[in-house]
Amino acid sequence: MTTDQIPSTAPERGGGSYVAYEYLSVKAPRSLGALYRDTYRGFGWIGENAEPPDPFRPPSATPGMHSGVVALTLKRDRSIRNRELVQELQRTAERSLAAIARLERHTTVAVVCVAVPLGVVGAALLAAAVLSVIGGLLALSIVLGAAGLLSWMGAFLSQGTVRRRSLARVTPLIDREHDELHEAAGRASRLLA
Repeated sequence: MTTDQIPSTAPERGGGSYVAYEYLSVKAPRSLGALYRDTYRGFGWIGENAEPPDPFRPPSATPGMHSGVVALTLKRDRSIRNRELVQELQRTAERSLAAIARLERHTTVAVVCVAVPLGVVGAALLAAAVLSVIGGLLALSIVLGAAGLLSWMGAFLSQGTVRRRSLARVTPLIDREHDELHEAAGRASRLLA
């Protein structure tokens, strides 16, 4: 997370009263963008309008590289009450948000760590089957080809099992982090009221 705390230098129009703002720029996983916005709202942050993408800008050379991340630009009045307590609660909430994102990534990583090696073994067995056909070993090629296809099928079928087991293991941890997150945001909201 990147924090830019820069006070506003221009007075607001109309009343002429000076309001100093602090600004915060946060990168959040796209799947958790709404949770990040709601959490920071509890700490007095207001979302600034993001500029629409420029239609004349050429597309990125690496599309999808950052497609899983959303950038949030927020601002808050610097003269909030109980500033130190609110900032400490915000750090607690940020740790919980990071833990939730890490735990959700764990499920995907676990699936990949099981499926990819099985797929690679299957590909190696199929390659060996093709080479054995070229070498004239038809019986060996049938056995290796069947084993390669079974390995690929095992990789495909293992995804669901591994995902269910991983979710069963991390869901209570994610729920506990959500509880800590909502408690910190609720306490900060009460301090700001």
